[in-house]
Amino acid sequence: MDYRVRAAGIHAARAIYALNWMDMAPALEYIKSYLNINIVYLGFLVSAFYLGISVFQILGGYLSSRIGDKSISFIGLFLVGVFAVTSGLSSNFIEIIISRFFAGFSAALFFSPALSVLASIVPEDKYTFHIGTYNGSFNLGAGIGVFGWGYLDMYLNYRTAFIIAGIITFIILIFNVIINKGTENIKSSKSLILNDMKKVILSPLIFIIALASIASMVSETIMGQFFVYYLESRGVSSITASSISSIYLFIGFAGGILGGLHFSRTARKFTTFALVNLVTGLLLITISFVYNYDFLIFIIIILGMLTVYGFSISYTIARHISRRDLVSVTLSVVNLFQLLIAFILPVLFSNIVHLYNYKYAWISMGIISIVFIPLVYMVKHGVSSRNASSY
Repeated sequence: MDYRVRAAGIHAARAIYALNWMDMAPALEYIKSYLNINIVYLGFLVSAFYLGISVFQILGGYLSSRIGDKSISFIGLFLVGVFAVTSGLSSNFIEIIISRFFAGFSAALFFSPALSVLASIVPEDKYTFHIGTYNGSFNLGAGIGVFGWGYLDMYLNYRTAFIIAGIITFIILIFNVIINKGTENIKSSKSLILNDMKKVILSPLIFIIALASIASMVSETIMGQFFVYYLESRGVSSITASSISSIYLFIGFAGGILGGLHFSRTARKFTTFALVNLVTGLLLITISFVYNYDFLIFIIIILGMLTVYGFSISYTIARHISRRDLVSVTLSVVNLFQLLIAFILPVLFSNIVHLYNYKYAWISMGIISIVFIPLVYMVKHGVSSRNASSY
């Protein structure tokens, strides 16, 4: 099977994975009404997914190294579908928050192992481009989740919409199993897995890479989960809010592809890294002061592209310093550190809104995005002073 077809299958799976992540955003207003809860409870509901996906990142990396990246990524995708269905079957807050937690757990088993599978599929000189496409595919799927599922939530109901997302996930899984029969299932030496993982987890550079690129995670988390609800709070209809929010997500697909191409060619990689984070943080702050919708759409177009570009940069750097058999573990650890922060963000954002207002909430998110930018230059020093094949 041609590598482009197999890579397209992984990108499609990434898109469906994202759909199951972001279809929560248009559902929040309906869940609030159906379960009779306030925005603070919605913050905990959103955070449940991030808690699941963050705390099980290391497990996903370990199982990938022990059992094989292809096997674990496909198991993760299957479980994403299962817990999408259980989310739709949930009839109270406890049931749905547990389902979302385990949906996050399932997603942790898919993300970095699938990116490792991609490294087995595509030529080395095409990998940076495909990292960008992989991240862009997330935004494509997320945009469909916000826009398309906004309509499904309205014309069917949010519970049925969750179940439909699960069924689509199973279909994409079967497609990938078929086309990737010949793709290698990469695993590490069983006797060395735990020792290798310890070196990755305790690597200061991995931790610094994650913090240096936190702006993209802040943007993706708050824009992806709360921007629809924010617009609805300003009197925008649910469909219009979903449509505007989906622009941010859809445009990220272009940001991933163009960013991957640009970063592979630019000689000023770390200056680019710093600027992407800085502008992302400033745009998050700017949202709180903008009431003209044309200007707001312009901001979210730029923000959507930069968010995915930022992710692509951090994953490219992490891949560069990683041994081939530890790519999944390395990316899992980077993602773990970022998602632990992302887990806190929905609760922080919703509580600032509840206690103060949206302006302070957006400004806070922008400051968090900007404050770690000096770490970019620590990453530059760390990358230049170590051998790319060892820790």
